[in-house]
Amino acid sequence: MCKISIAMATYNGEKYIGEQLQSLASQTYPPDELVVGDDGSSDRTVKIIEEFRNYAPFPVHIHANKNNLGYARNFLATAKRCQGDWVAFCDQDDVWLPDKLAKTVDAIRHTPSCKMVLQNAWLCDKALISRGRKFPNRLKTGIHDCGRQYGFWVWPGFLKTVSKEMIDLLSDEQLPRSWFPKEGELTHDKWTCVIANALGDTVILGDPAALYRRHEETVTGNYNRQSLGERVVKSRSVLGNHYVFLAEIAEECGCYMKRLAEHTDKPAWASAFRENAKQFCRLSEIQCLRGRLYAGPPFRERLTACLQIAGKGGYIGQPFHAMGMRSAVKDIIRVVAGSRL
Repeated sequence: MCKISIAMATYNGEKYIGEQLQSLASQTYPPDELVVGDDGSSDRTVKIIEEFRNYAPFPVHIHANKNNLGYARNFLATAKRCQGDWVAFCDQDDVWLPDKLAKTVDAIRHTPSCKMVLQNAWLCDKALISRGRKFPNRLKTGIHDCGRQYGFWVWPGFLKTVSKEMIDLLSDEQLPRSWFPKEGELTHDKWTCVIANALGDTVILGDPAALYRRHEETVTGNYNRQSLGERVVKSRSVLGNHYVFLAEIAEECGCYMKRLAEHTDKPAWASAFRENAKQFCRLSEIQCLRGRLYAGPPFRERLTACLQIAGKGGYIGQPFHAMGMRSAVKDIIRVVAGSRL
């Protein structure tokens, strides 16, 4: 038997939350509980959930935060309260397709070593009209071994189900900063990706499992496609200080992994965290070199930095720190063109 908890973080979500709750009640594999963490809603959000609790086909637990935690910390705190063996994160404004949890459970049963199951969604407007685009649809479906993702990677939280063992690693200490500067510390979706990449297999399912609603109140992006010109302009705006920042984040993540290795009572996990810390150290070195390359030094220093990045596997090599050929081409152009790029 696979016990699954749903962790839902809410804040002033009365406009759409009713549809989401109904989709949870319609799951062909019902969850063992819904745990809600409300972050100080001033509208009818909590009232709607209380009314749903009266007829929901599973237990519904509501916790009102004394202080506003922000969506990421709220998600993590809510997940910590869950009692299931697995935790499925749930946004307040989307709609789950009926077989979302059923497909998740099937993947878990067939992959005992997995620590996280990832799914896709249909990208929709605020009326849930599909744009005909599957999201995020980034990685090949199937089983991905630990350490097979780039160090700085993320998958949308509402499309992931994670082992509660992972969640139990979370303490009240400060998390590393996010590689997205505006976010502050690592958000729940990034933290779980970092931990899963260290500990075990990740299963990626290709079929859409939810309707991902994009509307004016959402705290994340609209994910509109960018033209080649827009991507080039954005790329040219990234300077050396950004890569120095990424080097600092990688170092912080490595230190965090070392602390996890010291605190776990599972020798295999301790070994995995120490190895992960080494990989973050390598990633930090590569990003530091990239910062030097983009800081505007003379040609010879730019060339040396680029060659050193390649020598450390920064372009082709282990997925954890290999950025790929697009980054290689971009850096080579930088070497040749310098600050004129």
